[in-house]
Amino acid sequence: MEHTSDARLLRILNDFNESKIILVEWETPLLRRLGVPLAPKEDLLFLVPDEQLHLADNIVKARGLPVGDHSLSYLSEFANQGFRYVFDDPISRLMLVPLSWTGIKQEELIAIEPASSIPPCTTLTVPLPYFCTAYLRIIMQEEAGSMVRVMAIADLSGVIAYSMFDMTYEGSYMSCPEDNIDEAGDVLTDGEKEKRAEKEALEMENALNSIREWHFTPETEWARDILIRLVSGTLRYELLPCKGQE
Repeated sequence: MEHTSDARLLRILNDFNESKIILVEWETPLLRRLGVPLAPKEDLLFLVPDEQLHLADNIVKARGLPVGDHSLSYLSEFANQGFRYVFDDPISRLMLVPLSWTGIKQEELIAIEPASSIPPCTTLTVPLPYFCTAYLRIIMQEEAGSMVRVMAIADLSGVIAYSMFDMTYEGSYMSCPEDNIDEAGDVLTDGEKEKRAEKEALEMENALNSIREWHFTPETEWARDILIRLVSGTLRYELLPCKGQE
């Protein structure tokens, strides 16, 4: 968040800092940090350690920030997790989500510099390996076809695509004259197709090697093989285990 006209929110963030509330960026802010090209929003979404969640909620309520009751938009909202409030005009969201829902441990987090335009808070972020692991947990604890599962799959696949693969280079291979476009809309020459295939193969190899080198804790090591299978295409996201599956 670059700015806000709501003085209550600034006081809340300052109160969080004084009370040593740990804030972990989540959803859109985190997805943007991990490379997904989402439009910036004024909404603030944080994971909060469970033991601090009710204190944080009391701080917000004491400052008079109203509880949000408008339409659902975020994964955490559809999962009915945490507390949500509204501020500013037009309305923006502040969401506080229990860290336990994600399965992320505090020792897996790293610190980030707070934005210069808001009071300094103890703000942490989720490294890519632990983000992927957390989203796998969320996906697998939901029923097949649920909105939460569908949204989590979209987020995870998007982060993997944008953080591990070049999602922009295709344009440089699509600048052929219109008369070279076939019925399928393919504008690539044989040579360009070969170059593209080589590039994709190298990207895949690099992506898989990166996952093989990621640091996981003993409790999260299980995620490595699943991620390798997802990225390599030997496992479809829709076929991940789900709640109620025998």
